[in-house]
Amino acid sequence: MLSTVRALPRACKVNAGFKTAQRLRGLATVTDSPLDKKVNQNNWEKGSYINYKKMSENLSIVRRRLNNKPLTLAEKVIYSHLDEPETQEIERGKSYLKLRPDRVACQDATAQMAILQFMSAGMDQVQTPSTVHCDHLIEAQLGGAKDLSRAEDINKE
Repeated sequence: MLSTVRALPRACKVNAGFKTAQRLRGLATVTDSPLDKKVNQNNWEKGSYINYKKMSENLSIVRRRLNNKPLTLAEKVIYSHLDEPETQEIERGKSYLKLRPDRVACQDATAQMAILQFMSAGMDQVQTPSTVHCDHLIEAQLGGAKDLSRAEDINKE
């Protein structure tokens, strides 16, 4: 990554009340790539990192294969998570993609079934960090605090 340092001259010309620089000089120095740094996925799961370097490499491979055609944000996110970007068939609307997500977010009803399957298989841990989002067991009737305490009593949340 390049970082730029700009040095303004000590004396600036005053034109119509505005200061303007007489000359501007830029210097560039090479620093460590931010893609090489380990970034935690969140504050609670230490040791679970996002591999930005691998994502960038995947995206470069896909761009080269697609002749540098412009990509949407969604395509960049999806293509950067391809399992095998060199050989993966990429045809919009037709290809089934093999992905390696950083995290799996599950809705409460489907997550319960998945967790039960993992437990019955004797697995104590999943391969990809997962999050269960529970929001369907709280009925809106009396207001936020009362509804939450009611849901805790009824559903043992």
